[in-house]
Amino acid sequence: MLGGFAYLGKGLHVAWQAGDSDFQHRAREYADFERQVYPNVRLPQADYTMPKAHTVYPPYALPMFAVFFGTGNFETARALLQILSLAALLAMMHQGTRILGEHGWQAGFLGAALAVAISGNYSAFALGQFSIVVMGLITLQMHMLQRDKPGLAGICWAFAMIKPQIALPFALLFILRRQWRGLGLGLGLLAALSLGAFWWTGVSATDFGEAGPTAGKLLFVRDANYSAGVWISALGINPRAATFISLILLAGIALLLILFDLRKRLNLSDAAGVLSMLGFVLFYHRVYDNMMLFPLILAMVSRTFRNGWRIQDLGTTGVLALTLYLHPGLAERSDIFSALTFFAPIAAAFLILRNCFGGKVVERACVRTGGRRKKRGEP
Repeated sequence: MLGGFAYLGKGLHVAWQAGDSDFQHRAREYADFERQVYPNVRLPQADYTMPKAHTVYPPYALPMFAVFFGTGNFETARALLQILSLAALLAMMHQGTRILGEHGWQAGFLGAALAVAISGNYSAFALGQFSIVVMGLITLQMHMLQRDKPGLAGICWAFAMIKPQIALPFALLFILRRQWRGLGLGLGLLAALSLGAFWWTGVSATDFGEAGPTAGKLLFVRDANYSAGVWISALGINPRAATFISLILLAGIALLLILFDLRKRLNLSDAAGVLSMLGFVLFYHRVYDNMMLFPLILAMVSRTFRNGWRIQDLGTTGVLALTLYLHPGLAERSDIFSALTFFAPIAAAFLILRNCFGGKVVERACVRTGGRRKKRGEP
């Protein structure tokens, strides 16, 4: 916990002293958008001759930037991003404490530390990335689904889609819970924001499509040392084709969830862990996005406590923890560490699913109750 907060402090210091370069680029993109210019160099606009920024974010993200840059003061926007990131960490700390706290206060404290200590958080603060805020919104989405408030869950998920490579797989939580209204509201909000961005800048959706799938670059993978890049490079697949394959796989999993009602076998926490693995393995991300695996490490630690410290649970959780909590630069310098980073989440998700579909009856019953202790006489 102390090491995690120290690393966060270092990231805050770098952001204010050296400048958060990614967030500054978002500010330039929003400045163009505010002048009714779409920040895409492939979309020339005759009445605008100044150099334009070039965004890789989806159209609906541009209006979302107003939350931060609408005040017109960059320092205020930076402070707001950092405050929201810290609030998101608090939300995840609360979730970790709640889920692991039933095993004792020490386990609850460990649950609180799981999110704070992820080493990629330093880069998220230093560069000014949205990844921590996004996972905070996903945490709220899960909370709202548990409280049977699909509308609020849909709004949380829609705003989390500012980084689709993290949030997109969590749309399947609505399918798992049969909360179609929440999914529809979230998709409708994204569509409305996209149309608003096109209307504001005078760019048609057709022009945007013909200019090239710039927004889709968030899903393209060019670095072989980061999750999806491992299998794309190994198989020699074109990154755009790999993105199409990933989306097809995600759609296939969604179809399976629709055809087979899995609510009785897979609780929300475990499902979020498996879905975080899918986002990590299938889509582009950098080390500052490693927070997306918080639901998976939380589910695995909970499983390890719940199932009596079995060696396969403890070993897989340990390897997964190494990839999340050691220095993030190891993935760039070590092929072995890069391979562990890719395969550890897959192994963890496999154990969760095996527990749900092929484990002992007692374990399945525990999953159905959400990991809590069963009351006397409860089946």
